[in-house]
Amino acid sequence: MMTRTQKILLFCSSFCYALTLYALVAFNYSVLLICFMLHSVLLISFTYFCFRSQEESTPETIRLREELENVRNDRRDVRTALEEQIRELEGIQKHNEEKLAAAEEKAASLERMLEDEKEKTTAITAPSDKDTSRQALNSILPEIDPASMKNSTVDIIEIAKKAAADFDEAASQAGLTISVVSHETALYVKAHPDMLKILFRNIIDNSIKYMKRHGTLVITISNIGDELFIVLKDTGEGLPSEETKHIFELNYQGSNRISGNGLGLAQAKAIVDYYGGTIYAKSTPGKGMGIFAEIPTT
Repeated sequence: MMTRTQKILLFCSSFCYALTLYALVAFNYSVLLICFMLHSVLLISFTYFCFRSQEESTPETIRLREELENVRNDRRDVRTALEEQIRELEGIQKHNEEKLAAAEEKAASLERMLEDEKEKTTAITAPSDKDTSRQALNSILPEIDPASMKNSTVDIIEIAKKAAADFDEAASQAGLTISVVSHETALYVKAHPDMLKILFRNIIDNSIKYMKRHGTLVITISNIGDELFIVLKDTGEGLPSEETKHIFELNYQGSNRISGNGLGLAQAKAIVDYYGGTIYAKSTPGKGMGIFAEIPTT
């Protein structure tokens, strides 16, 4: 079947042929030549389009066209799949960014709370407290002489992790999971590493003894300027507020007393006081115990 172009060319060619015959009788040689040339051009064009149409309709051409169409369809499917994956990844990234922002906001709130408590403690602390704490440290830890201790710059995060690792077996038997959390990979403080390790060990040991149920102890370490903030929060049974304010006193044992000499948290307070820091505790019965400490980095 002829296409529209072929029909037009055939009609025009036929018309020019008729003009050529008519010019043969009615016109001169020049008009006849023009009509004949037009007829020839149109006839050649008609032949070309017929040949092209036939060539395009061959099985090989049809097969190639089908393959091309399949390739186009495959490319469209791949593009659609990629767009869906990109949207999914963008959704995951947005979710992670929201979680990170929430964690950072929580950490900032905790640091502000520690800073407030530090200001309150500083306002009521007498200037001679540091000398008193040194005497307390000598009496509680007689095997270490603070005057001869050589402080060095140490990574407090690494010390906390080593102290926690020392209690892996005991924590596992008690059903306690211990984790050390920080936004930083390392935080440095000028102190005696053994003193810091005793600080963490005593508080961890206290949590293991008094948890009385499966739970967690999370040790969070952060810094603001030249101050380090340490939070040790467990999910144990906790203590009433009236008892909580006495837990750092030497030989004190609350209503949940068990075997022991009541020395651990008193040692922890003496160490923090010696380095010019502050330490306090907050607890609610049934909701665990939180111990908050601030230590200068220098």
